Amino acid sequence: MWLDVSMWTGLRGTFHPFMDVACEAPDPPPADAGEWQRWAGSYLTAVAAKEGWQAGRYAYSAERRDPGGHPVEVLTRGQWEWTPAATSS
Repeated sequence: MWLDVSMWTGLRGTFHPFMDVACEAPDPPPADAGEWQRWAGSYLTAVAAKEGWQAGRYAYSAERRDPGGHPVEVLTRGQWEWTPAATSS
């Protein structure tokens, strides 16, 4: 299972490839696209917080890939806003 993530770049006004995130599919799998989107948003929030992503808009697709890394099934697509939590010193 992969989340293929692109980042919005305001200067060009488009999304550009950012990173692929390998992850385990939830068990049991979500029943519909809305549940997949909630799962993806939650997963991306955890990754972004851990890795210190910059605030902004991201697009993603949750997909299964073949052994060569090519998508064989797209489970959902969406956009997601990341705003890091303020840290206190």
